[in-house]
Amino acid sequence: MTRAGRSGIYGDRDGSVTIKRTGHYSVDYELVPLELVAGKTRTMPDAFIAANGHDVTDAFRMYLRPLLGSGMPDAHRLRPNKVAKILAGRG
Repeated sequence: MTRAGRSGIYGDRDGSVTIKRTGHYSVDYELVPLELVAGKTRTMPDAFIAANGHDVTDAFRMYLRPLLGSGMPDAHRLRPNKVAKILAGRG
């Protein structure tokens, strides 16, 4: 369990858990006072949004990799399997 997680469970401190990069593929979790993060919305950079406006770029995937772990699968568009149509009353 991370230091921030232990503080939240066993301590009586208020705060927000933050993710801090410690390297290209590594992160650490910290508990910071709420007044340092409250009301400070961070928006997604334009470099992370694909030209079509509804997809993400490889830069965003690289940003996510250390947050989600090395086993992050490649994103693919899902398509439903074709299923034969069965009409009611026919058998």
